[in-house]
Amino acid sequence: SELAQLCLSNPDVLQIITDRIKKRMRESPEYLIYDVSQNDYYNPCECDKCQSIVKREGSESGLMIWFVNQVAQAVEKEFPDKFIGTLAYQYTRNPPTKIKPRDNVVVRFCSIECCFSHDFKTCPKNQSFMSDLKTWATLAPHLYIWDYVVNFGHYLMPYANFNVLQSNIKTFQENNAIGIMEQAAYQSRGGEFAELRAYLISRLLWNPDVNTKAVIDDFMYGYYGRSGKFIRNYFDLLQSRVTPDQHIGLSTNTAHPIFSDEFVRQSTTLFEEAIKVADQPEIKRRVEMAYLPILYLKCKRTPAIAHYDGSYKKFCEITEREQVTFFSEGGKPEVDAFHDFMMQAD
Repeated sequence: SELAQLCLSNPDVLQIITDRIKKRMRESPEYLIYDVSQNDYYNPCECDKCQSIVKREGSESGLMIWFVNQVAQAVEKEFPDKFIGTLAYQYTRNPPTKIKPRDNVVVRFCSIECCFSHDFKTCPKNQSFMSDLKTWATLAPHLYIWDYVVNFGHYLMPYANFNVLQSNIKTFQENNAIGIMEQAAYQSRGGEFAELRAYLISRLLWNPDVNTKAVIDDFMYGYYGRSGKFIRNYFDLLQSRVTPDQHIGLSTNTAHPIFSDEFVRQSTTLFEEAIKVADQPEIKRRVEMAYLPILYLKCKRTPAIAHYDGSYKKFCEITEREQVTFFSEGGKPEVDAFHDFMMQAD
């Protein structure tokens, strides 16, 4: 059947959702926020009653808030210290014009459409996002953020977003956000610079004014030892590939102009040097994990060469040893497709 959303104007739907959320709140009292959100696709209800509320509010989010407010009101007496959460996501990202979320409603505002190589404030592609954020900041009594920090189409691909992490977290803070969730590769090991990204983001969420250069330097030498200087050089090379017109999203592919054969060549040289000076087995393993994105890029861009020079073999050795089971959010089918693609190029 076609993926679709609930009919939120149907009183039976409201009753069912309210009963279920109350049951969940009684069974799991340890939580603060209980979620009532759209399904993770489009196709909102098109019935006349739903669409009349959408028209009145100027946005699909108006219908969602109208519905969630009723659920929140229904649970408030029994659960005065709890909150109902909902998403401002994709088709509900645009804020409503009249209705406001109740005091016991949390809005989670999502950045899925954004460019992540440039910060939210300055990139032309992010201006409608900024406009929506600023409006929700005035409407929502409790604004949470659902932000994205990796390439979900290619977890293993180089992803040059480190230069915007601090400014974007500060932007959320300036716009009344009281909680931020930074979603990265959540299904297996192997996400690009996963350890560094998690460390830096956790430091920024603790203190948005932290000196990011000092944090990155400290990590590079603490985690990679003598190899750290080469990995730092690679890291700087990758971030420097971003120009004002190089936008990257959540599924930027390997043909993107931010990558080039020369970039792959220079990166390969740096990683080979890093592996040479790795003086402990654990350090070498860490260096090889950091090397995976370049090996992946090489396989995808020049599969025949990757076979010939051993890059594909090396890639397979590392992913198997380190149990990297997801190359993207798509999981096993996309892992199988990657290996099929490489086999055909042999």
